[in-house]
Amino acid sequence: MLLPVVAVATLAGACWGVVLPGLVNRYSVEWPDGTQQPPWRRGCVQCGAVRGGWWRSDRCPECGVRPTPGQWLTVPLSAAVCGAVAAALGPTPALPAFLLLAAVAVPLALIDLKVLRLPDPLVGTAFVGGVVLLVIAAAVEQDSAPLVRAGLGAVSCGVGYVTLALLPRSQLGFGDVKLGAVLGLYLGWLGWFAVAAGVLLAPVLNLPLVIGLVIAGRAGRKTAVPYGPAMLAAAVTATVLAALR
Repeated sequence: MLLPVVAVATLAGACWGVVLPGLVNRYSVEWPDGTQQPPWRRGCVQCGAVRGGWWRSDRCPECGVRPTPGQWLTVPLSAAVCGAVAAALGPTPALPAFLLLAAVAVPLALIDLKVLRLPDPLVGTAFVGGVVLLVIAAAVEQDSAPLVRAGLGAVSCGVGYVTLALLPRSQLGFGDVKLGAVLGLYLGWLGWFAVAAGVLLAPVLNLPLVIGLVIAGRAGRKTAVPYGPAMLAAAVTATVLAALR
């Protein structure tokens, strides 16, 4: 039963990866100086030509430029993340919730890498969808304990990250805080081991990213670096580790 579930999840992830360049392009908008939030992009990043929808990941009809990163990255990455989550959890009632997290994690990580933003529409989708799907899973399993623990995990991680964000010279943004609470929801469902693993692995996984950005000249001592990709990678890793215990 596990192999068909993994195969279907991997295929679904690959199909999702086909449209991700357009989605990443839509939300990869840098926050300018000031407090007003800029509108999300609705056209080609190169020439500004209006595209038909966020899922349009083909070449721009005006200038021929494709959204980046391309499908060569998003398809295998999305397939791998969804497949790994399905392989770890198996055919459980909570699997749809974690596949939703996997699906949203890929564009969130790519957008944060590009423009240091974690768009509220995607974070909100992970939160609202996660709550609904985990409530359904709790009802199917007739066990409310994981759901209560998920709520406590969300609150604990949210409080912890907001405390870190308020510390002097902290580079955590409130997008990271909101994402931390959402990840706490999912990891809390799996148990406190998963919550601890997700929190502790994030800075470890962030270190290679920081080193890479410094080597590439994209970061320095006073430059803000994205933390969302490490948080998301840590959450997926913690999910696998919790399932293997």
